[in-house]
Amino acid sequence: MGRYRLESVLRRGGMGSVWRAEHLKLKSPLAIKVLEPEVANDPSMVQRFLREAQAAAALRSPNVVQIFDYGVDEQQAFIAMELLEGEVLRERIARLGRVPPEELFRFLGEILRAIHKAHEAGIIHRDLKPDNVFIVKEQPEFAKVLDFGIAKVKRGALDDATGIGTQTGLMLGTPYYMSPEQAQARPIDPRTDLWSIAVIAYEALLGQRPFRADSLGDLVIAICTLPTPIPSRTGPVPPGFDEWFVRGTQRDPARRFPSAREMADELERVLKPAAAAGTRITSSQGIAPTLSPASMPPGMRSRPGASVGTKSSPGVKESPRDLELTTGQRSAMTRLPSEPAAKDSSGLLLLLLGAAALILVAVVVFVVTGGARAIHRAEVAAAPPAAPTLATATPSPGASLNAAPVPPPPGAAPALAPR
Repeated sequence: MGRYRLESVLRRGGMGSVWRAEHLKLKSPLAIKVLEPEVANDPSMVQRFLREAQAAAALRSPNVVQIFDYGVDEQQAFIAMELLEGEVLRERIARLGRVPPEELFRFLGEILRAIHKAHEAGIIHRDLKPDNVFIVKEQPEFAKVLDFGIAKVKRGALDDATGIGTQTGLMLGTPYYMSPEQAQARPIDPRTDLWSIAVIAYEALLGQRPFRADSLGDLVIAICTLPTPIPSRTGPVPPGFDEWFVRGTQRDPARRFPSAREMADELERVLKPAAAAGTRITSSQGIAPTLSPASMPPGMRSRPGASVGTKSSPGVKESPRDLELTTGQRSAMTRLPSEPAAKDSSGLLLLLLGAAALILVAVVVFVVTGGARAIHRAEVAAAPPAAPTLATATPSPGASLNAAPVPPPPGAAPALAPR
């Protein structure tokens, strides 16, 4: 390829492949991206490919891959870029299972700053995913955004008079990370990238994607209509991450973060304490965060218990188990209104049952002993009087015969006094 010699394939994508190469005059290593042969003869694809180089070069950000050269050489479209040493985030997730909060906080903060700069320049990436986040192997490590191949560029943003756009109804991107509007081929704005970054964060922290399905149709339904997944129901996440993810994946773009900068600021507030502690703070199974009124998306602040997500597509009914967020004092976590409190109140319930049992035993003992006494008194009162016993008194010697006689009991025959 003229000034460059291709040496070995580094990675392959949907439109092209990236090669390790050498600049023949400078003898310096670099990476060369070329179009795949099946699309190299399509003029519109070639133009889109070259515009990728323009988009990345225009940003001039330390967190965007650096572009050295681009063009067409011997009918082969190419982009010459810096050769990076490290791994993409997809490989980091596969290797570690879950990315620690302190790493994710740093990487996503850098990506969000780069994306904010792109949005200010009128560029929407439109294909953010773990494969397009490169972790550079340096001390300290840092992240770069790759592959602006299907970026949406505002007309005139790159001094491009052609204004290449997307055909109506054409879905571009990687389905697992698409926003609802992108998945349905509707008009998009910079907030579609924020949805993708929220999904990346979920996958990096928990090792799995939030929206999954066996077919593209089912995946679109999951993204557009099914209840919003709660990260803490899948695994341990820092306190506050649930609400950050929920806001980032609002189906109505107006209820997401207004910009990548604000999304980065909120992510720092959520993940920085966990990063400083060096530990992962767990959330309980089935627990969701409480939004304070100030942090609620517009339209929810005056409606306690409003359901997260926009209206579902016609004919698709939202599940009543969708996340319910309530206003009130901010706490790390609070129970969903529809969930029982059996686990938390089991000790109190046992204590109350024990007290009730003791009271019942006391009542039984009182009734039994009191009843026995009452029965005894009734028996004594009902018994007939005993018959008196008559005895003949023998006067003791010296006793006076003139002593007052003892009156006879009633009904007894009168005694005869001595003469």
